[in-house]
Amino acid sequence: MSRTERREYLVGVLAALVLGTILVLTAFANRRTLDAPKGAFNLTAEFSRADGIYVGTPVRLAGMPVGTVIGAELNGAHRATLTLQLTQNFALPEDTAAVVETDGVFGSKHIELQPGGAEETLKAGARMSYTQDSVIIEDLIAHIVQEAKATRAANAVGAP
Repeated sequence: MSRTERREYLVGVLAALVLGTILVLTAFANRRTLDAPKGAFNLTAEFSRADGIYVGTPVRLAGMPVGTVIGAELNGAHRATLTLQLTQNFALPEDTAAVVETDGVFGSKHIELQPGGAEETLKAGARMSYTQDSVIIEDLIAHIVQEAKATRAANAVGAP
């Protein structure tokens, strides 16, 4: 093996080692868990459809960010169970609803908390009883088209 070949071989090995080190460090950095902020508490909510909601999705109250989704799993009843971590205890009534909303027509999704009127408040770790699933634009358009076809067919039958 000539001196040039050895040098090229050494550069290749070093480049592979540096790349491997970067990949390992990136993997470890992505696995770290963040400690909960002081005063934070968790709530759970169950949805039939939670399209577009992932771990890290914002949770809002009156349009203002108050937390994030820290857990999302499919339960035994084939429903999405989301764990919401709020930055502080906002004394939310027991009948507060968790609604999957979209920023604009094609924007990103988030969970909006809509407080109810109950006197009792949700405690840390409580399950929210009221939820509203994600609205799917394609399903909405299909429903509108179906209604238009039904109306048109009814008008055609009644026409003289």
